[in-house]
Parts: sequence; C-alpha cells; structure tokens
Amino acid sequence: MTENYHICVQGVLGLRTNAAGFKWSWGVNVPAGSREEYEACAVRLRLVVGDVDPPEDASAPDHVAGKYHYFSGVPGADSIYYERTLLGNQKLRFRLEGLLSGEPTLHVNPQYLRYVTHRFMNLHSAGYILTDVVGLLLLQAGYAPLHCSAFKKGDSTVLVLAPPNTGKTLTTMIACLEHDAGFLAEDLAVSDGTTVFSAPWTSTFRYYDRIDRSRRSRLLNRLTAVVPPLELLPLAKVSGVDTLVPPDRLLHEAKITHVAVLERGPEAVTEGDRDEILRKAVNLNRYEFNYVKAPALVAYEFFNPGIGLDEAALQERRLLAQIVAGATRTWVVSSTDATRYAPLLLDRIGG
Repeated sequence: MTENYHICVQGVLGLRTNAAGFKWSWGVNVPAGSREEYEACAVRLRLVVGDVDPPEDASAPDHVAGKYHYFSGVPGADSIYYERTLLGNQKLRFRLEGLLSGEPTLHVNPQYLRYVTHRFMNLHSAGYILTDVVGLLLLQAGYAPLHCSAFKKGDSTVLVLAPPNTGKTLTTMIACLEHDAGFLAEDLAVSDGTTVFSAPWTSTFRYYDRIDRSRRSRLLNRLTAVVPPLELLPLAKVSGVDTLVPPDRLLHEAKITHVAVLERGPEAVTEGDRDEILRKAVNLNRYEFNYVKAPALVAYEFFNPGIGLDEAALQERRLLAQIVAGATRTWVVSSTDATRYAPLLLDRIGG
C-alpha cells in the first residue's frame, strides 16, 4: 500500500494516507512530506481508503455489539463502525479506531469517500471526521486548535480572532502582502498557550480579489456570488499561500505577544477586557471545532468514555486563557471597512 505523508503543522500534526491528493481543512494545499517528518509530529493519524468490513456477527458468543444510531461498537474495544445504505443498495461504511491507544485511524470505503463530500446532519465527510478527531487529539497532546489568523511584524506577533466573514483572513494577508509582515496563519493555527504554530495550507484568501488577483479566482468569486452552491464544487485547483508570500516570510512558529478581536462598527482600537476577550475566543473556537458534538466522537465516547470529550473542552479553555493572559496587549478593533483592520493594528504595534 502506497503511503502519502502530509505535514499539516510542522512538528505538531501529521497525516498519512493511501489516498493520493486527499484535501481537507488542515491541508488543502499541503505538499508531500517524509516519513521522518511525520514521525516527528506530536499528533499523528491515518486515513485508509479501501474495503471496510462490518464487525463480527452480533450472535457470536464472544461479541456483544451495541447500537448508537448508524454506529455500532463494543464497550472498551477502542473502535466504532458506521454503515448506511445508499440508493442501489450501496453501503457507506467507515471504521474509526485507536483513539485510546496507538495511531488513530479512519478507514473509509470508496463509496463513502466519493458520495459524502460535505457535512449534512450526521453524515460527515472523511475530512470533517478527521478535523473533529484532530481537535480532540491536539487538546489531549497539550495544543489548542485555533480558528484565527496571525502575522508577525518586528518583535510583535498578533493573533487575530473574529466572527466568520468579518476580516481576519484579509487582515493578515494585507499585513503580509502590503506591509511585509511574516505570515503565520489565515484561517487555522495551533497553540500550546504561548506560541502560535503555523498551518499555512488553508486558502480562504482566494475569496478576496484584492489578495488573489488571478483571473480564475476573480471569475469564480463572481460566479459563486450569483450561484452560491458552486462554492461546494471543485471547479479549479486551489492555490496556496506560498504562491503569494515569499518563502522567507512564511514562518513556522512565533511567541504570541498581542491578541486582537475584530468587530464591525465605528473605527476604533480599544483595550480589550481580558475576560471578555477570552469569552469571545472560546465562542469563536466553538464555531469552528465541533469535536464535542461530532457524531463519530459522541458515539465513540458512548462505548469508550476514556476519550474524554469534557476534559478536552476544559483543556481548550485553559489554553485559550493562557494565550489571553500571556499577551502583552489585547485589543478590540472596530471598522466598517475590513481593509482597515491591518493598518490599525500595524499602527498600534509600530509596524
């Protein structure tokens, strides 16, 4: 079986899979890595695409399987199985195993990978399942996944938080492309409570013509503005941030010195109350990372309470609190023009 290695966050998060060209939220544009780089990551997981056999017959004397909606599992077996029948009697199947021991692995059959491409009710694509699992595994390893952007200018590293479609991606990309800041993240990152680790393989910047000026992206943005569902189709190859930011300004990690929350409103930069900043950070992370209510993980915990979803949520809050408490300054930045956030922040840090 051919193995492909993807290093989503250097030294922190790696994926190995037999699926060529697999793309998901932590690695839309991630290039091939090496086995050595993969094994050096603190969190490692595996995706295997192939036949997925159902568990043993429940009537076998040594097998007592329980049901949890479309899932089945055995208490303490460190594995759950999902099966659902599609039209034409095709079976959608996956098995998730190893969350309590060894290398966590998601096995999906080709039909599941082909037909389940997004998230709808309790049907989640392989990419969404892996994202949920990663959120849990990172927290268990002492890292918080972050829904943020981040850049570094001089000695200052700014972690930017904001509700979706407010401007966090645009803020970092303007800081990097127009003010020579170092790039750390535009949509996702990881932190141990003091340092932000780069996950540079996302590409939400493509929705901004000011950032991605390619004819292809401008055309697709206009088409999806008229017909929004087109956004869900793989109409074109997605470019990576490395096509826009020079290699010497693609940073792997930096110590967080400032935290900024972006909001729409009259232009202003105000000192943020740290308790309120923390509350918003927790809320914004909850929007992006759904491990606590992910169907596969909830079903897994039903049979294997040791995976500790409640403990992971507490760890997430502790790490976010450490980030906010350790920042030199915390700000709330308001503007009705999303392109103004970057200049306002750069002015404050002397950039």
